[in-house]
Amino acid sequence: MAIFGQFLPAASGGDQRQDVRRKLSLLARGVKPDGTGVEVQIHNISGTGLLFESDIKLTACDRIEIELPHGGDITAVVIWASGRLFGCQFEGPVSPATLSAVELKSAIAPAPDPSRDAPPADVRDLIHRSREQIARAAGLSVDRVRMIVEY
Repeated sequence: MAIFGQFLPAASGGDQRQDVRRKLSLLARGVKPDGTGVEVQIHNISGTGLLFESDIKLTACDRIEIELPHGGDITAVVIWASGRLFGCQFEGPVSPATLSAVELKSAIAPAPDPSRDAPPADVRDLIHRSREQIARAAGLSVDRVRMIVEY
């Protein structure tokens, strides 16, 4: 079945971002207008705004203070909210130094190297023996125990 559609030109006043967004993952501290401290997970940031996730209840035009590395508490105004996600605009520009500090602080550790980070042979052997003992006690196959334990 075919679905027909067309692209419409963007309405004026639409997405007006001018700064490049930096994708990251950073836990930060926020303060709601009533003074309540909250934890936020920043997903992206630019010199003019950010996207964060949190359990708090905010609506458009609400303000929140976000503590950023090298920048201190920065006031952000909620532009949109969707569930746990909040798109915000900073009340003033954020310096490039603060943006760099946020990126550095959010650096993600490299993926583990299986050849280097694998458990030693004696630990692997102990795990295998434990699975065999569980299988015997429960009347299951070792493969079934492995599936239950690992998934």
